[in-house]
Amino acid sequence: MQGIVSLLDATYYRVIEELWAELRDEFGLRGVYITPYPHFSYHIAQDYHVPALRTFLCDFATQQTSFHIRTSGLALFTGEQPVLYIPIVRNHRLNAFHRALWSELRYYKLSSGHSELYHPDQWMPHITLGFADINKCNLARVMPYLCTRDFTWDLHVDNLALIYDNGDGQALAHQSCLKGCVDV
Repeated sequence: MQGIVSLLDATYYRVIEELWAELRDEFGLRGVYITPYPHFSYHIAQDYHVPALRTFLCDFATQQTSFHIRTSGLALFTGEQPVLYIPIVRNHRLNAFHRALWSELRYYKLSSGHSELYHPDQWMPHITLGFADINKCNLARVMPYLCTRDFTWDLHVDNLALIYDNGDGQALAHQSCLKGCVDV
């Protein structure tokens, strides 16, 4: 899967990297390193039309201003492959940004095989702490380990990026600063 995301601001990027390393060292959790960039996703798809998408992301970003989001607590997407995450509290600005992005992506037909779980009507924005190797056995140890920590954070969102599978793994294929553009 590929995704259109925002990378976390410098402070929380480092906090999440340290937390991933701690969970790796304490519990052997490594699945999150499949996509080794602390981020949250707006849209994921099997494939994107990358050259056109890069142009689109630059153009879209120049029309958007940075904004703030807040996180709160710990949560779990249940199922055969549970996902442990920090929920992002949806606010008006985040919702408007996400809805506009989805609307324009659909209009320009820049993806194929997108996930409806990220559609604005059902999207649950989050920062992933563990997936692929989370199970009921290690979760029973991880949750008590993390449950006393404060995950109420204020983050500054100032970018839009593309994480793309380049054949050797997930890579940062593009990053646009809101109100400006920088290629990676």
